[in-house]
Formats: sequence, structure tokens, C-alpha cells
Amino acid sequence: MSAPAPDSELLVRAADAGDTYLSWTWLDGTPTAHVRRLDPQRLDIALAGLRRALPHPQQVDGTESGGVESDRAAARRALTSAAFASPSGEAELASLLAHAVLPPELRAELAARGTAGSTRIRITPSPRLAQVPWELLAVDDDRRLLDIAVVTHDPPATLYVARSRSPVPWERVRHLPAVHVIDPILPASARHRLANVYTEAADLGVLDEIRSRVQPRDRTARRDRAARGSGQRAALTPFQGEVTRVQLAAALSRGCSRFFYFGHVSAVPNEPGSAAIHLNDVTGPAGAEDSAWGMAAAWTRTEAGSTTPYGAHLPLCALDFLLGTKQTEDPRVWARYGANGSQYGHEIWPMPTRVAIIACEGGVDFRSAETFGLIMAALDAGAELVTTTRWVLPTDAAFRAYAAAPAGTRPTTRLALQVDDAHRGADPVAALTDWQRGQLRAWRETGDVAYSPLLWAALTTTLAPARRG
Repeated sequence: MSAPAPDSELLVRAADAGDTYLSWTWLDGTPTAHVRRLDPQRLDIALAGLRRALPHPQQVDGTESGGVESDRAAARRALTSAAFASPSGEAELASLLAHAVLPPELRAELAARGTAGSTRIRITPSPRLAQVPWELLAVDDDRRLLDIAVVTHDPPATLYVARSRSPVPWERVRHLPAVHVIDPILPASARHRLANVYTEAADLGVLDEIRSRVQPRDRTARRDRAARGSGQRAALTPFQGEVTRVQLAAALSRGCSRFFYFGHVSAVPNEPGSAAIHLNDVTGPAGAEDSAWGMAAAWTRTEAGSTTPYGAHLPLCALDFLLGTKQTEDPRVWARYGANGSQYGHEIWPMPTRVAIIACEGGVDFRSAETFGLIMAALDAGAELVTTTRWVLPTDAAFRAYAAAPAGTRPTTRLALQVDDAHRGADPVAALTDWQRGQLRAWRETGDVAYSPLLWAALTTTLAPARRG
């Protein structure tokens, strides 16, 4: 069942200027902007509570070195003792955040308009509010924003200034195949920092399950395409394959409806453009056939007692997706993409109408004062809709190890497949909203951590349709 068409639309904008300011404008009737300064002490307390609830490594108190949690310790804390581990703790955090982020008059306005799906809220958060799960905010004692509204993100208005490639309407491309990159194999030089999503014996067969759900639909898409007389070739669908940036460029350039990436994202804090996906790219001697070129810092690793780097892994970053090969004069790099000269990113990796990046904090764009990361790069290169995550996601294995989930429980895989299903339909935002409402109901009724908002409230969808004129 799809969410009903909204009766009203609300624009919410936040800005950090010493303190944090929130503005909101209802677009029905005569638009009037309201601006409030958020109470800094209340906001600091609420955001600190949110940070403690997330599976990001935290500073460890009481240690001689003042160390930081391991990734495993952070996942264990988030799943067993932090706010998102129980409905009561999560409800308390949702109320704390709502009172810190939503001014009283805005909460009252939302409550007064609050029938399910009657309001669409379009948010552009500030860096300080980038990880706030707006859908969970308590409107009153019984209702969350998710219960009464459809929430999406808006990119900064600067995205539309000289946008490199306008989105193609979904109806014109929906018959084309999708490009899936699922848990790509990482080069050896990346494995000291990242591991594949599916590595344990209990995960054997899950890739076959994903493949069985995706590939039959791809065959249907090929039949539809043949019926339409399209000459487009089917895009590749690699599952734990050695996918490189050159192979990805070839798949996207053949023409596709969607790009779905499920793997790892990394970023350098407060460094716009550094957010990157991880494929099987490595650097090497100039001109070497398997040597990749790009703008990210290579991940070098040295043997014990040696300073000689080996197998330097090269992430594929947002700056690559924007600038392509414009920063190199090496014709051998250009030739790898079938070009005689340098190209911009949207020429090498043209993005389809819909993009999903299901990985750890793929939506890091909004955490920087200069909003630029994988979301903005995809939108600039032709995407209309990008779904990704606000924070680190626990793996299926973490749910089994720390939350006593049964062997067949795969909450993170289920989330990824749900996004893939939604992106295939007519209205991905409505489909994901309906699913999240169902997850919230199950969470309230059962308290099973497999339904915890720690997972599904991480999702964000940013919309940037083509503008006319």
C-alpha cells in the first residue's frame, strides 16, 4: 500500500552559526518562514545521547591511553546496552531529540496536521544535525514524525547551479537493467581496515539468495527491453566480484535504470569530497595494466620491519565522480575509459535516475560545512533520487554475535533488499516509508532488536528532480 498524496508540504532548513538555527516554511497557503535558535545546552545533551546510541567507536573513559573503542565493542554497545537496544531507551532518546530539535510551535503545528502521510517534510540539515533520525522524533506522547509524515532530504540549492547532467525521468528508463555491486572483493591492502560484509560460515549462501531475488527481475527487464526494440546490453551484476572503477564505468555507460551498491564507504572527517566506495582498485607503476588513477589517498600498508608499501588500495571517491580524469594529463589513464582526452566524472560514470549506496554512513555529505560527498556527486552526475545511510550499520554477523539473533536472521541484508525492491517501484519514498512504519510497529510490539531503529532509521533519501527553465 502506498502512502497517500500529501495534503501539505513543509520545508525545514538548519544552519550552524555558533549556535544552530532552524527555519521552517509551510508551502500550502501563503508561505511564511519561521526561524528559531535551538537551545544549545539542550541540543548538546540530545546529540551526545544520539552519539552514545550509535555503533561509531567512542572514546573509552578511564583508560590510561584515553583510547577509542574497537568497531566490535562499538557494535556490541549499540546492540546491547545503548538507547537503540530497547524500546524504552529509544523512546526516551526520540523525545529528547524532538524537544532539542523541533521548536514547540513546530511540534504543535505538526501534531495538528498529523494524519498518516498527510505531510511531506523536506529537510536540509546542518552538519550538527546531519545524523538526527528525523523520522523518529516524537511529535507527542504517542506519535513520531514517521507516523504522520513522509520525510526526505533536499540537497543545497547550489546543486542546481550548472548541474553537470540532468536526471532522466523514471518512466523513460524503468525498462533498462540495473547495475548491482554487492560486497565487492577488496584488495589485500584494504583488508587490514575493512572486511567483506559476508565472511562467516553462517553467511554462506546469502549471496545466492540475493542473486536469486535480483537476477530473475533482470531477465524480465531484458525481455521488456527486447519487446521495446532496445539495443541496450544488460548491465553487469557482480556479487563479491573483483569490480574495478573501469568496469563500473563500462556498466553505467551502457545505459541502466538504477545503480545499487552494497559494501563499504569511508571518509576523512571534515574533508569534502573524500567520501568513497571501495572496489578492487590498486595503484602501481605508471602505465601498469592493473594500476588505477584517482584523487583519493591510496591505502598503503607496509610489511613488519619494512617501509616498502605494497598493494596500495585506491578508493573511488566523490571527487573522482565529479572531476573524473580532468586532473591528469596521462593519456594512458584517459585510454582506459576509451577516451582520447580527459573527461569529467559524469562522462565516465553517468549516474542513472535512482542510486542506492547501502554502506556505513554513505550520507556523510551533510556532516561537512561544505556539503559534498557521494550523494551530491551522484545527483550532479544525473541521479534524481539517492538512498543511503546516516550512520554505521551493524552487520548481520554483529546481530548474531551480540544480540543473540538466530542464525537465519539477517536484518542488514533485509534492509538492503528492501531498498532494492523500493527503487524498482513507482514511488520508492512511499515504499520505504511504509516499510519503516511496519518496522516501527514491530519494534514497539516485540522489542526484538532485529527491528531496532538502529538499522532502519539510518536510511535517508535525497531527492533532486530536474528543474525546468
